[in-house]
Amino acid sequence: MSANIKDDTAVGAVKKNQGPLVSDDFFYSTFETSFDDKVDIVSLHLDDLLPDESGAVVLFAGECNEILLEAGELLVSSGVASSHVTASGVDVTGLNVYSFASGLTLYSEGEITIQTGM
Repeated sequence: MSANIKDDTAVGAVKKNQGPLVSDDFFYSTFETSFDDKVDIVSLHLDDLLPDESGAVVLFAGECNEILLEAGELLVSSGVASSHVTASGVDVTGLNVYSFASGLTLYSEGEITIQTGM
């Protein structure tokens, strides 16, 4: 079977005006098309973050980036920060705040998906 064969059916759907297949859209699936190159996922581990002297970390990842944080400890609380400036001088008022059992406090512009081992 040649990689350049056109097929108008994919998972019961018909896609019109198909060109030659390319490796990035081989299956022509709706799922693949809707998530293809639109959202960048940034994956971090809690141990990789360097807090300031008060135990705070501030992440500015931009609006279009999704953050996945792997944490080997318990998430104690989360919410939105009230009026606060970190020890390093960053105003985190209104940012999402996540507090961990180790005492580390994480602030971010957008929501973070946190995967704990607990």
